Amino acid sequence: MSMLVWNPEWETGIWKIDQQHRELLGQIEGLMVAIHANEAEARIPGLLAFLAGYVGRHFQDEESEMEASAYPGLPAHRAIHDNMRKQVAELALQHKTNPAVITDDVLNFLTDWLVKHINGEDRRMAKHLVRWASNQAQART
Repeated sequence: MSMLVWNPEWETGIWKIDQQHRELLGQIEGLMVAIHANEAEARIPGLLAFLAGYVGRHFQDEESEMEASAYPGLPAHRAIHDNMRKQVAELALQHKTNPAVITDDVLNFLTDWLVKHINGEDRRMAKHLVRWASNQAQART
């Protein structure tokens, strides 16, 4: 089992979002550890519930920032978030009827999705947010 380690190259430059990304990666790692330590039955339901709630809050935080800054990519970014919210909710529901559904393949999918999302959509969003904040600061001076 490989440990999931935050890569500084995944930083968006927005502290709050980067902290949330680290936490999401940590939760995925927690799922991985639970599976490999034979603690899946005891730990996974709570980890999945936390992950579903946290994903929702994190996505809402990002979407609020995008709304406030009039980010032109918001509709597409929100659609991607909505799809992942749905997938995480389905995963939690599937786990209730079949605990074996949480496999390394699922965890690899979640990790890959998160890293690709950060390096693609979130980087574009972050560039816009940084530029928008800079323009706001210049307008105040």
